[in-house]
Amino acid sequence: MAERRSGEGPRARIREAAFAAVLGVAATIATACTLSDVALDGPIAVNLHIRTTATSVEVDAPGWFAATTGIHLCPMAPPILPAPGPARDGWTPGPPCHDYGTRPSVDGLIVSLPLADLAGETSAAFAAADDWYLLLLDLDGDRVTAAVRSSFTAPADVAAS
Repeated sequence: MAERRSGEGPRARIREAAFAAVLGVAATIATACTLSDVALDGPIAVNLHIRTTATSVEVDAPGWFAATTGIHLCPMAPPILPAPGPARDGWTPGPPCHDYGTRPSVDGLIVSLPLADLAGETSAAFAAADDWYLLLLDLDGDRVTAAVRSSFTAPADVAAS
């Protein structure tokens, strides 16, 4: 009869399986926490509510605590935020995004963005888009320190002006 060495048997196999499972979970978490090349500035959890009406886009972001927020509405995914540094000084997503200006937002952000402001050159792009993007920029002076974007279904009946 063969001699059984200590550490072999059902308990050893259970420990090995448990160890392998822990390593698998750790690898999954590490992979999920890396930034993709489509991230604006890394994972930022923001409680953000967007509602559209016939005349406006209503934004309620109770968890957005930037001292000053730059607000942009885009008919397509906005460009990636540059790496931290001088390239963020005065950065904006540019056309065809519409700049709704800046707002104080120390205690969260509640704002109504009038659709009438989209008239002009970019109105056709907004009218043709199925999804729009809200882009919030955390501003420190004219430097963008962080950004959050969210896509949502474009309001019905938006006509090109």
